[in-house]
Amino acid sequence: MDKPEYGIVWQKQNRLTDLDFAGDIAILAEEENVCQEMTTKLDEQSAQVGLNISRQKTKVMGITQRPSQPIAVAQGNIDYVERFTYLGSVICTDGDVEADINTRLAKAAAVFRRLDKVWRSSTLSLNIKLDLYTSLIVSIAIRQ
Repeated sequence: MDKPEYGIVWQKQNRLTDLDFAGDIAILAEEENVCQEMTTKLDEQSAQVGLNISRQKTKVMGITQRPSQPIAVAQGNIDYVERFTYLGSVICTDGDVEADINTRLAKAAAVFRRLDKVWRSSTLSLNIKLDLYTSLIVSIAIRQ
């Protein structure tokens, strides 16, 4: 993304245009028309190398307000969402982290319950159980 108006202000005069991880990308823009322009450019450049944006897997989220115009790719408009999960973290339009915290705690609780036989075991020492708890349960709850 090579235009100076693309992205969001980041570290004084620098701009952050996108976040990439494996096959995922999050486009960042301060204005709707810029977001649409960036999406169109990404769609066009992806097509040149045989890739396409999946409208079904792609979502739009406005942090301060809902976009007035839908963002579109070649197949049609992209769905607007109030929250989505990116790299395991729940992100909400209002910036609240409660949904993310609740999701992490629920995942940790589910793992804790699945290890019931371990916790009840009389052959495992308390130190081993504490090490397992820390590495398996706590790490899920506070994943960074």
